[in-house]
Amino acid sequence: MLESKWRCAPLVAAMSLTVTMQGVPAVADDAPPLPPFPKDALGNREYIEIGKQVFDKRCKFCHGKGVYPGKAPKLEPSRYTPEFIFDRVTHGYKAMPSWSHEFSTKELQGVTAYVLSRDFDDHP
Repeated sequence: MLESKWRCAPLVAAMSLTVTMQGVPAVADDAPPLPPFPKDALGNREYIEIGKQVFDKRCKFCHGKGVYPGKAPKLEPSRYTPEFIFDRVTHGYKAMPSWSHEFSTKELQGVTAYVLSRDFDDHP
């Protein structure tokens, strides 16, 4: 009986690795590296306004008020770093598309600044 228990160990290890890897963002190997996030964008009214416009144009349909439960996870800005948000809006993640083909780096930085600002209100 002990022998059959240990024969399953490689399968259990492989399944554990698969589950662990599901939380890792899938970024193409050829994706360009992100520029450093400009810390002065946080709290900057210009960036926040640009980000609000982009959020209202594209993001709110999956992440905005009134869509929960909806297409995308509820945003929890207090849990995110600027680099995390900037990476997700630039490269996408799982079903969320990359927005780098549609918006400039400054606009994507603006989304980050907006989501982390006091102006952002994503609660229904």
